[in-house]
Amino acid sequence: MAPYPVFTSVQVKNPDHPRAELAGIVCGWDPAHPDQIAVRFDVDGAEQAVALADLRKLG
Repeated sequence: MAPYPVFTSVQVKNPDHPRAELAGIVCGWDPAHPDQIAVRFDVDGAEQAVALADLRKLG
């Protein structure tokens, strides 16, 4: 199971990440890469794998 369930609101907390401060929802994960989850960003609907260390849960 992923550390953040699907549909959890998250935000990129790493100021050096290209999507710093942007928010989105968890849309999936790949068990082969347990250190990342897929996020669908609110600003443009793009899906991107993001390292767990770069995210914080919102709400």
